[in-house]
Order: sequence, then structure tokens, then C-alpha cells
Amino acid sequence: MDRANTGLHERLKKTTAISQLGQGMDVGALNDYSHQIALYLLLKVFKREINNNSQRQRRDLISMTTAVVKEMKLPINLEEIERLVDGVLYSGDPKQQSYFTARIYDEKAGEIREFKYRYLIPDREASNWQEGGSTVYMLSETAQEIIFITREILEEFGFDLEQFYTLQLIKNGNFTEAKSSVSNLIARVRNLIKKEKDWREDILRNPGLIFSAYKERKRRTEAEVREQFKDEKKVFNDIFVWQDRLDTFENVNRKEGELLFEELERARSLHDRLAELTISNLSLELQIRRDNPDIFWKTSRLSFKKDFWQNTILQEGLPRMELLEEMLNPLFSPAQDFIFPLAWAWSEQQLYSYLEESEAELEEFEVEAAPKREFDWELILDLWQDVFRELKEEGEFNLNQLNQLPPAEKERWLSQEINLELFMMFIITDIKLRLVEEYPGLDERLLLFKRLTEKNEEFAELAGKRVKAELNAGAEKLNLLDQFIISPYKIYLEAE
Repeated sequence: MDRANTGLHERLKKTTAISQLGQGMDVGALNDYSHQIALYLLLKVFKREINNNSQRQRRDLISMTTAVVKEMKLPINLEEIERLVDGVLYSGDPKQQSYFTARIYDEKAGEIREFKYRYLIPDREASNWQEGGSTVYMLSETAQEIIFITREILEEFGFDLEQFYTLQLIKNGNFTEAKSSVSNLIARVRNLIKKEKDWREDILRNPGLIFSAYKERKRRTEAEVREQFKDEKKVFNDIFVWQDRLDTFENVNRKEGELLFEELERARSLHDRLAELTISNLSLELQIRRDNPDIFWKTSRLSFKKDFWQNTILQEGLPRMELLEEMLNPLFSPAQDFIFPLAWAWSEQQLYSYLEESEAELEEFEVEAAPKREFDWELILDLWQDVFRELKEEGEFNLNQLNQLPPAEKERWLSQEINLELFMMFIITDIKLRLVEEYPGLDERLLLFKRLTEKNEEFAELAGKRVKAELNAGAEKLNLLDQFIISPYKIYLEAE
């Protein structure tokens, strides 16, 4: 007969670890929220762990916790944050590096036993102690169980956590439970596909939703979305490596494994479809923003008099009078930290569908091709070769060097609008220079590099280098005849 206490000891281990997380420490103003902050910290560490991000040292834990406290709009006190981090790492005095302990009942032994555990343990492989490296932390099995127990309610991290959970189950040969996890993956990706399709229909009917639902959608750049899908695709590849090892299992398990990988192939196919839809929707949003700037202009209905002065300051007051000056200064100060060419921003954005022919049974969407533009490439290459030559020889190029050019030369830079676009592209996102074949939708920075290399082979040395940008604080702005004015950025080659 089944006994009610079967598995009680193991259950008590999990519930004890969860209930004691972030407890038993004095962290001042954070006391009431220490459990929530500690769980959020474990999620952030686990996120980095599954993405092979080694930034999990104690100082990184403090930085992550500070970001959590700031996000929760709680008072930031570095001493309290360090105490909370140490309270997640160890029990009691951090110098002792003691385990957490609890006395819980073991139904098999019929007695109360001591249970020792930790939430974070050293990641020996990532720490590189032999080279004098600092300790890199990873989640213990106990902490992983906490994550997996709560994974169903973690919408933001759910998909990649489910992937990792599936991988762990396959490694252990637990194909039956892994199949259930794959079913969760399929259900989630189908739900995300449905949301993307609904979103497309909604914004086609009412473009204003792009702006009114901006926060709810948590919109990211196309580069960030592509990077996320790339990471998730890599996890799928890691999972399918284990398909070749099915021959080492017994016949029954091998059959279960074959059925499991059939389901995984479905999940991967649906995931690729989701990537296509998401990128396509981003392109559609960009097109709507370009063609309907008036929608954006009409969304702001904030009034300083009503929303800030009457409804906030007069009713609730200010803790310090100095805050009033800080609030009013931006309204009257002529100084601008960053000047962005709005006319350029709305003018000619490049839109591409990024959709490839697919044999999937799901419906495809048609996206209009990008309009073809004509440029004087001889002039463009003549102007940019000096920039790339300085990048090759000096490793950097300050944009405000163009201020020293004679007016006629500045006119040449302004005559080709793509020059201004290229500057902004280099500033906004970094890029790895590669020699690739031309195709519709090719990043125009790579197109420029390809044509420069064809004209002058010396630039081929830059292939494989990553170009980044940073603000040169205190320097003079770039000003081309008052027609193109931006902050004093410099582009540079990332050190190897």
C-alpha cells in the first residue's frame, strides 16, 4: 500500500531550500524583498550559465543584484546589496563560507537528519584558478531544482529554460519526461507564433498600436532578436548531438529516444518559423513607422502643467527643492547631449522581408521588396578609403576630424545620403568586417567594405576585425555645414 510520506524527505529538501532563500539576513530596507531579489539573482546567474557567459564572479553578482534592486525601484545601498549577495552564497559569516543547514525528517530512516546545501557553487571549469582567475559561480543542483519547479510561471525566460531542461533530461536518458518537456516547447512556440500572427493583423488594421503597445511588447532591435534566435538555435543543435548516441541505449529506450527526436524536429521547425515571423514583423513595423510618422507625433499627450505640475508636484510635493531645478533645466537649456537627424531617420529606411522559401505547411506572408536606390559609388569609395586607411593604421577614426575639411569637401560628403546613414549605422551597432557576396538586404557597411577591398587590396587586412563606436566625451561635435550634426563619436577596431 502506498504511504502518504513516500518521497517526503526529497520534497522537504526542495521546500526548505525555497523557503530559506534570501532569509535570515539583515539587509536593511531590502529585508521585505530579500527572497524575491535572491530568486531573481538565481535566474540571472542561470541565464548566463546556460549561455556560457562567464561573468558570474562575486562582483558580477553584486552588479546583477544592483540592477534588480534598481528595476524594482527600491533604495540602492551597496553595503546592503553586498550583504544580500553574501547571504545567497553562504550561511552566516561569509569568511567561514559555511553551507546552509536544516534539520528535516527522513521517512526511510525514521529520524530527523541534517540537510546541507548551497544555492551557488564554484564553476571549476570557468574559474581558471590555475591561472589566478577569480571564482566563477554556477547554480547548485538544489538551486536548479528551484528554477525548474517554477519554470512554468517564468514567461520571459521560459523558452530557453525549457530547452536547457530538455537537454539535461536527454543527457540522463530520461526520454519519457523529456518528451513531456518537448511538448511544452511545442506548445509555447505555437503560442508565440499565434501572437506574432495576431500582432501582424492588428498593426495592419491599426498602425497606432505600434506606439501604444510599445512597453507591453518590450520591443528590441532586429540585431537583438536575431541574436536571441541564434542562441536558441544553438541549444537545439546541442540537443541533436545526442541523437547519434541512441545506439548505446537498450531497445526500449532507443525507441522512446527516436520518438522524442521526431518531436524535437517538429519543435525546431516551428522555432525557425517563429524566427521568420518575428523578423518579418519587425520589418513591417519599421515600414509603418517610416510611412506614418504623424502617428508617432500624435501619441504624446503629456502636459507639463497638468501631468507634472498640477497632478504631481502640487499634490505630492518634492522631497528637495533642488529637484525642481533639475526638472526644469532640460526644458530651457540650449545644450543637447545628442543631436539625431530626424529628417534622415524618416527618409529612406531599408526594409527587407528576410523570409526564405520554406516547405513548411504554415502560411507565408508577402513583404514588399526594398526600393532600389542609386548612389555614386566612385565618390563614396573615394571618401571612405581615407577613413578605413586610418582605421587600419591607427586602429580608430574620430568623426569630428571631418570638421577640418574645406567646405567643398564637406559638400562631397553631404552629396551622398548613404554616407550619413553609414555613420549612424557604425555608431548604433558594432559589426564584424567580412568579405561576402552581394545580395539584396546585405548590410551596407559590408557592401562598402567589399567594394573598398575590390578597389584597393590593402583593406583586405581588416577582414575579420570588429568595428565598434564610443562617445568621445568633451570633444567637439561633428558638424558638416550645419546640415549633419552629431555627437563626437569615434569608430575603432576592437582589440584582439
